[in-house]
Amino acid sequence: MNKERLCCFYVNDIHLITMLLPYINKRINEATKVITILETDMSRGAKKVIEKIQGKKGKDLLNVNWESKNLKYLYECDIKDKLILVSGSEEFMKEANQIIESRNEDCAILNCYEMMQGSENLQEILDYHDKVVNTSGEKLPEEVFTGYVRKIGREVML
Repeated sequence: MNKERLCCFYVNDIHLITMLLPYINKRINEATKVITILETDMSRGAKKVIEKIQGKKGKDLLNVNWESKNLKYLYECDIKDKLILVSGSEEFMKEANQIIESRNEDCAILNCYEMMQGSENLQEILDYHDKVVNTSGEKLPEEVFTGYVRKIGREVML
């Protein structure tokens, strides 16, 4: 079983959506299905941003479900070879990751941390994830955070 762990950091929901659009669009164009596990509904903001930035080309991005979901959804949906975008409180994200980890299926997990939420545990968050996603795509943590040195293994966050 292979799980790719990605993370990103955002200021607010609109910033998250705007920042992730190019990355999600790229993954969709690579035939990767995107599943969102969101504690809060971002559908209104996503529709507004996608229509303004992408116009009619954003049809596939609008098909991504930006509504909030109960964590039980993770037990019911097919996650094999999917990109799973997780955003919410620390507890919500931890529980979502535990459910995903317990499933013996290959997938990519993109954990999205609100800046104030992730700033306290930045070292641990970066240690747990393989790469950081930002407007320029996937980068190693060392490429994004000057002076970052991996200190512990990935299993620590769960």
